[in-house]
Amino acid sequence: MTQPDIFVFAQEATSRLTYVLDLFFGNRFALISNVDVYQSATGIKINYSDQQLPGYQIIPNSLLFESNLREINVGVGPDWFNCSTLSLDDKPFDVFASAFYLVSRYEEYLPFEPDDHNRFPAKASCLVKLGLIRKPMVNQWRKALYKELGLSHDFKFEYLSTIDVDQAWKYHNKGFLRNLGGLWRDWRSGDNDLVSQRIDVLIKGRPDPFYNFDYQDKLHNQFGTTVKYFVQVGKRGDYDKNTDSGNQSFQSLIHRLVRHEQCSVGLHPSYQSNSEFHILLQEHQTITAIEPSAGVISRQHFLKHRFPVTYQRLIQLGVREEYTLGYTSHSGFRAGIADRFYFFDLENNEKTDLLLVPFCYMDITPLHYDKLSLEQAIDDMKRFMDEVRSVDGLFCSLWHNESLSDDGRWQGWRPLYEEMVAYGE
Repeated sequence: MTQPDIFVFAQEATSRLTYVLDLFFGNRFALISNVDVYQSATGIKINYSDQQLPGYQIIPNSLLFESNLREINVGVGPDWFNCSTLSLDDKPFDVFASAFYLVSRYEEYLPFEPDDHNRFPAKASCLVKLGLIRKPMVNQWRKALYKELGLSHDFKFEYLSTIDVDQAWKYHNKGFLRNLGGLWRDWRSGDNDLVSQRIDVLIKGRPDPFYNFDYQDKLHNQFGTTVKYFVQVGKRGDYDKNTDSGNQSFQSLIHRLVRHEQCSVGLHPSYQSNSEFHILLQEHQTITAIEPSAGVISRQHFLKHRFPVTYQRLIQLGVREEYTLGYTSHSGFRAGIADRFYFFDLENNEKTDLLLVPFCYMDITPLHYDKLSLEQAIDDMKRFMDEVRSVDGLFCSLWHNESLSDDGRWQGWRPLYEEMVAYGE
C-alpha cells in the first residue's frame, strides 16, 4: 500500500472533505484532526483550518463540513495562481469547497426551472452564467496546487470518442409497415429527395447512410482511437426510434462493435425509461442478454437525467460507468472538470462507486447552436482540445452514427470528426 506523502489537517474528517481530497490526491493523502499528530508528520502539509499551523493554509468554507443542502450564492472570485475562481457566499476562495460544489453537481439538487424535456438547462448553470463553462476549472486548480506544493503527478491528456446509436439504420431493418408509413409521410410533405433515397436504399441497393460502421472502423483503426458505443434497445416511442432489439442484424451489430479491440458497448436508456424504473430494468435486461458486458456502462438518451435518482437507479442495476454529463447547447464542462470522477450522492451524503465520465464536445453544438462553418468548427475544436491538453485532462466527445452519415444536415461535416480524432491522437 502506498504511504501518504501529503498530510491535511482539518478539525473534522467528513465524507465531503475526504471525497474531494481523494479527487485531488488519490491515495497520497492522510487526513488528520489531531494537531500534535499533524505537526509531527513528515511530508507536504496542508492546513485546512483557520488555526495558525505549519503547511500551506486554505481557510475553509463551511460547505465541506455540512450535510444538508442550501442555496449558495456563486460568483467569480479573484484569480488564484492565474486561474479563474468561484466565490461561494462571497467568502474567500476555497479550492476544495469550490471543486466539490462543481463536481457534486450541487446546484442540480436545488430547485430549478426545467427545459422542455424536464432537464436541468445549461442557462441555469453557474458556469454558463459566469462565462466559465469552457474552462476545465477543477483541472486548472489541481495543476496550480500541485505546482505550489512542489508535487509531481502522472496525469496525462486523453482523447475518448463516444458514439450514440439512436438509429442503426435509416431505412433497413425497420420493417415493411414503418417504411411504408415513412414513404407516405415523405411523399405527403413533398420531400422528393427522401422518397428517392428510401427507394434507392431499399430497392436499388444503395448503402443505408446511418449504417456507416465500416467507415468508422477504418478511421478509428488508423489513429488507434478508443470508442464507447451506446445503443438503444428500448421499445419505440416519440423519441425512441431504433430497430427492434430482437432483430438479428441489430444484435449482430452489437456483437460486431464489442468484438472490436478498441471498442466497447453500453446501454443507451430510452427517453421513456427515465421516469419509469421498470422500463429501465427491462432495457438493461435486454442488452445484457444480447451482450453481458454492455450492462456496466450507460448514457441517457437525450441526456435526460436527474440528480440523484437517475444515478441511484443505475447503481441498483449494476452500472459502473456513466457518460451523460454534458450539455447539448454548450461545449464545455458541466461539472467544471475534464476528468473521470466518482458520483457523490448528496442526498445520502456519501461517495459511490459509480464512475462519471463527462463529455465536453458534441456533434450538434457547433452546427446547430453555435452556427459555425465547418472551418470555424475545426478551429474551435482544436483550440478547445488544446485547453484540455494544457491541464492533462480528458477530452471526451459525443457523436452519433447519424452525424457521421454525410447525409441531410450532416452533409459535409465528417471532416470535423476526422480532424478531432486525428488531433486527439
